Amino acid sequence: MQIPAKRTEVYLSFLLVLLLGGLTAHAEQTPFGERTSSDGAGGASSAPQPTAPSPSASSGQGAPSLGTSAPAGGNSTASGLDYLYNHKAQDGSAAQQVSDANRQAQNRAVASDAVGKPNEDPALKDQFDRYLGMKEVVTSRLTEYQAGLQKVSDLLRSGKTIDAWKHLYEMGSYQDVDAGISRELANRIEAVWSTDRTSTKIDQANDSLQKDIKQASWNADQMSDNIRKKDLDYNLKQNQRNQQGGNKQAPQPNGGVPQVPQGVDATGGIAAPPDTTAVLGKLQLTQEYMETLESKAKIKLNEMKRLKVFDQAKKDFADYITTLFKSGRFTHVPLAADFYRKVFEEGEYPAAMAQQVNVALELNRDVSNGVDVFRYKIGRQELMGANQSLEDAFAKNSLNLGVLGLERSLKEQLASFRQDLDKLQNLIEARDFSGVDGLLERLKNSAKDYDAIKPRSIVNAVKLESQLRLGKAKLAAQQGDQKAAMEEFQAAAQTWPGNPDLQDKALSFFNTQDTKNQAVTDFDRLVKEQNYREIFDKQLGFAPAIHGDAKREDQLKDALTKIKNAEIAVEKANTLMMNGDSFGAWESIELASKDLPDDKKLNKMRADLSGRSAEFVSSINKARDAEARNEDGFSLTWYVNAQRQYPASRIANEGIDRLSKKLLQGKTPIATASPGS
Repeated sequence: MQIPAKRTEVYLSFLLVLLLGGLTAHAEQTPFGERTSSDGAGGASSAPQPTAPSPSASSGQGAPSLGTSAPAGGNSTASGLDYLYNHKAQDGSAAQQVSDANRQAQNRAVASDAVGKPNEDPALKDQFDRYLGMKEVVTSRLTEYQAGLQKVSDLLRSGKTIDAWKHLYEMGSYQDVDAGISRELANRIEAVWSTDRTSTKIDQANDSLQKDIKQASWNADQMSDNIRKKDLDYNLKQNQRNQQGGNKQAPQPNGGVPQVPQGVDATGGIAAPPDTTAVLGKLQLTQEYMETLESKAKIKLNEMKRLKVFDQAKKDFADYITTLFKSGRFTHVPLAADFYRKVFEEGEYPAAMAQQVNVALELNRDVSNGVDVFRYKIGRQELMGANQSLEDAFAKNSLNLGVLGLERSLKEQLASFRQDLDKLQNLIEARDFSGVDGLLERLKNSAKDYDAIKPRSIVNAVKLESQLRLGKAKLAAQQGDQKAAMEEFQAAAQTWPGNPDLQDKALSFFNTQDTKNQAVTDFDRLVKEQNYREIFDKQLGFAPAIHGDAKREDQLKDALTKIKNAEIAVEKANTLMMNGDSFGAWESIELASKDLPDDKKLNKMRADLSGRSAEFVSSINKARDAEARNEDGFSLTWYVNAQRQYPASRIANEGIDRLSKKLLQGKTPIATASPGS
């Protein structure tokens, strides 16, 4: 996420105010309780005051105190030395820490741009570097696999979907290329056909219901004909009775309303019983009609259910094709899409699927072209262009058959070139220009298309900036502005730590006996305490103080070398942890701890890694303990156990070699025990 420029400017302004405020407060609180004048001398009437307590007393950082009171004329020098020793950037304010972080990020960006690898994604870089070390897939196997996929596609186009589906299982056996994707695709197709069997059962149920409807309709038609006939017969008989009864004139009592006795009809004859079969027939007809409606409703529900199952199967298969596309399996995307059309009898792909197929085909083509360009350029020793082509192809699709089949020998050439680029970037980022010229020359010899103009110009610009900083420091010291001089010296050291003029000019600046004695005293104390990390932090002050003292110069060099090796071990351990090698990370810190047994940073990291590598660490510790007790056979057994857990272990291999020679010389009897005992 990028912070808007206006917000960044306000934030940096706020940090600058905090930083300047802290420096102003420090300048006002000199060891003699007064501000210094522009020429470095205090007021004539000012009396010396006791010095303020050293920051080391409260912070516990071991920063040296400036000692007792001094003449007023030494105020500016004392202030400058106090700033140098007690106000280093890493121990300063939050604003200074942010400034340091920004400077490191800027150095990293400048170095990356200088070597020609700007904006390189760290995760992609790690993956690409691992790929360059991998063995290629055999060409004949790739050819067989590609021919097999083409056969599946040809079978589909000829309408032999079942045969194509069966052949997918054979393609799944190419684990080093296919990773079982073809087998999974075949399983998905089989799952669709299982869904189709469910639809077939639903269709069979609907056919049965249709038969029931036809039978019920036929029964209803028969019942309707019988009822109609009975109604006609009944009406005919009724009309005949009415006609016979109309010829007789019976007396009409009760106002002409005849009274018909029970069981006698109007003619005086016996009345016919009512016909109930017609009523029963109508009831049966209604029941048959209701059963017909119920069967039709069931058919409709079954059809809806079948359509829902079918639509879900289509959606699931389309989602699987999307998964193949997102995972980079671009070879399988068009193949799976063709199966989709055949299995679901679709004339065209859905819009989203068609887009995925087109993109997959285009990416496969682009990656294949990128691999061809890589082969062409590396054959012409144009490694810079070859690196760009192959890295772009790998980023688009690392599973492409052309990428997988690239020869290891070609990748090794590129890997060596990239390692030199990384070394150059690290040197420029660390401002260590001692080996830059030789590395640039090697890069130009190995890669015809490498342009060394930009890195050389950046190196020259950094050197010039450091020289200008030293010049400004000298002018500030001549004008009595010791604080500004110290800031410029520190900036010059940060700009180019290896500047050969830095030590000489710093020596002339610190050429006072009192300051030199104090620095030498503090240096000797830290050497006695073996506090090499603090010596490393304060090297700029110690270097001029011990200049010319061969013994102390060797001690300083030894301290700096140990801390440098420790930092290298920490970086190596972090890299191994990122690659999942916790055993190697612990061993790297363990070996570095021999030179710095009391270093807090190493001990903390070693304790953390011991928990992650408990089994391996336990084997090493048991081997060492047994060796200390002169139980060489038992110790050798544990070293072998540790080597089995981590074959690359330097500690285990050296222990095995050492004890094996000792045992073969017959100095000790062989006594072994099982590691599990």
